[in-house]
Parts: sequence; C-alpha cells; structure tokens
Amino acid sequence: MGSNLARFVLGTALVALLAVTACAAPAEADESDSSEAAATQAPNGPADVAATPATKTVLANLHAFDFGSVDPFDHRILVGQQESDVSNRSTNGLAVVASDIEKLGGRPPALVSYELSSADRGSMTMFDAAAFRRGRPELRQRILAQHKRGVLVSLVWHLRCPKTVQNQPDKFGGNDCPRDYRLEELLERKADGTRGAHFTEWRAMLDELTELLFSLKDDRGQLVPVQIRPFHEFTGDWFWWGRANGGPSYAAAYREMVSYLRDGRGLHNVLWVFCTAGTDGGFASFYPGDAYVDVVAFDRYDFGDGSFARGYESDLRTVGNFARAHGKVAAVAEVGTELNRRGFSDSTWFSRTMLAPLKASGRKFAYVAIWRNAPWEKFVPEPGDGAIADDFKRMSSDGAAVFAGQHDLYTPLHVGPSS
Repeated sequence: MGSNLARFVLGTALVALLAVTACAAPAEADESDSSEAAATQAPNGPADVAATPATKTVLANLHAFDFGSVDPFDHRILVGQQESDVSNRSTNGLAVVASDIEKLGGRPPALVSYELSSADRGSMTMFDAAAFRRGRPELRQRILAQHKRGVLVSLVWHLRCPKTVQNQPDKFGGNDCPRDYRLEELLERKADGTRGAHFTEWRAMLDELTELLFSLKDDRGQLVPVQIRPFHEFTGDWFWWGRANGGPSYAAAYREMVSYLRDGRGLHNVLWVFCTAGTDGGFASFYPGDAYVDVVAFDRYDFGDGSFARGYESDLRTVGNFARAHGKVAAVAEVGTELNRRGFSDSTWFSRTMLAPLKASGRKFAYVAIWRNAPWEKFVPEPGDGAIADDFKRMSSDGAAVFAGQHDLYTPLHVGPSS
C-alpha cells in the first residue's frame, strides 16, 4: 500500500512529537482538550476528526441509544458477546461454530468482540509479527462476515507473556512476565528520554494490525469501521499492563498507539475504547484525553460474593457520568457470571441483574457485551438449562434488548427529533 506508506512517512514527525508530549505531560483526569485535535472535535463527534463517513455513522448510532431520550425508539441497548461465532462449549478459535447465544435466544448478538491474539495463537511471544500475519486472513473473514450482517465488531488484545514451551497455558500477569513487560517499554521515548525495550517489536505488531485494518473493505471498497479496546481492565492487577504501570505511563502508551495508527499510518476507520475494570480502584487518572477516546467502558463480573449489584450500579453511574461529561459513548464491554460456579442460584441474572439496571430512566449506554462460552467456561446458558435458560430467553425478547437483524448498524438509525 504505497499511499499508506507515504502517509506514514509524512506523519512520522507528528507521531514523535505526540509521543514526547504524552510522556512529558500526561493528561489530567478531567481534561477535555488534551490536544490541539480536540479543539476541532464536534460535540459527541469522533476522536479522529478525519474519521470515515461510515465510522461517524457507527458512532452516531452508538450515541443514539438513550433511555433519557424523548423518543421511545431510543430506549434500547445493543446486546453483544465475546467470540459468539467462534467459541462455544465444544471449541474455541477462529473457525465458525454454532453460536450458543443464537441457539438459545434465536438471534445472534448485535456486537461481537474478537481476540486479536487468536491470529497468532500458538506463538511463543506476543511480539510474533510473522504469526500474526499468517492469522490475519481468517480474522479478516470473520470481521467482514459480521459487517455483512450489520453487526458491529470490537477487538481486544490479551498480550501474553513469553513461553518456553509452545503448549504452556497463556499467562498475562506481571509476575508471570519478564520484568521489562511494562507499558513504558513500548514507548518510542520514555520519561527519561530513552527508547522502550520493546518499542521496535511492538511497532512491528502495530504494523501488522494496521495491515489487517486496511484490508477491511466492503463490497464498495470502503473501509469497515471497528472498535479497538487496548490495554483493558487497567485498574486491575491481573494483567501486566494494569494499574502497577501508573496513570501517566498508561495514558502515554494508549496515546502513542492511537497516534501511530491514526496519524502515522492514516487509519481512520477505528473507534477507540477506554475500558476500566470497574470503578472501585479509580480510573480517571489513566484517561488519555478526549482526542484519543470514543467509548468509555467498564468490565465487571459476578463472582457470587454478593458485591456485584452494588459494584455494577456504581460502575453504571460513574462511567455513565464520565462519558456524558466528555461527550463519549458509554458501554459495558464485558459482563457475566460463570454459570458452572458452585453456588450459582440467581435464576433471573440476565433479565433483572444485568439488563434491568441498564434500563433505568436517564441511563445512556450503547451496549452490554456478555463474555463467551468456551470448553473451560460458561457464561451463556444452553438449551435445557432450566430457569436460567428461560431467563436468558426473557432478556433476549425484551423490547429494550437489540440483537442482530433488527438494524444494520452501519447505516443511520432514526433517533427522533431530539437529535
């Protein structure tokens, strides 16, 4: 792609400047204009002022779902799932399988999240660019297939620790990775002025991601919009990119990733998701700035210890208010409860525990995405699971829950006179 390479060369100086700025002066928690680009952003517009028309349409559609709207048509929320068409109780990968959510509810989800590391499954390190390149075509097929159905796609990246033996289980924790697996080591220029230990390897992986995103073209040759949710659950301590890195390093790594893909490589079909692990540990100090974020989201799981309802409500209130104040879409990027865990007894978990709080008056969340079923975990009931299966059907038939087939989410939605 010669034109894309040219944009990369022309944008190199800007990327370097942004990287220095990111390290030297991290964005404040409440900063709305974190860069010059933010000054030209339209209210509720994309962080990327050069976003493609299709990307702008998707973002406008996400903003439209609002239980505070004067138009009842907007009183709805998209229901999504992680890897719904490539992971079920029998298998997990990138090959198409029967969807457990579709078997039970009758319809596939309106949003599907895919794991980027599935492209280089089996590699010994997260920096295996050749393996990612080999896996790109299959992931591309899945994304384009969802686009044809009018289903939105989000991408998440679990960045695994290096392995010594290929069949070792994937690990992601700070204690499981080398000591230099820190976000500042991905930067072109760290706070002390030196280059990060893994900058070159990380940049090679971002180049492979760029090629994937540039290959996502519809039948008219137009780029297909996707969401990317980098360095997610950063307020937790279970991933090496988590809270131990601190807000300034996190924000700098996030900004540099966005700046390189958007300004350096010229990608304008991406919506960027800033995703905390709930709001218990605070998240505002990690915020990279309005010019780098389109969606503010959280992940929360119900472990059966009695804390979920209170934490979920707090997350909805805090993230919802933060997103509204910054002109961003609010979303629940991951939610669920392990249905096979000992002691599970909430037979109305999907309709009352998960969905009902999202329908509260004035609440404005675009989507809620349930975690996957896989051979080792179960977050969606299967036919024959009794009361909880009936409750999932009840949730999926709720008029507020939007599944695939109800709208093509890449074309404008009717949002009423309040728009």
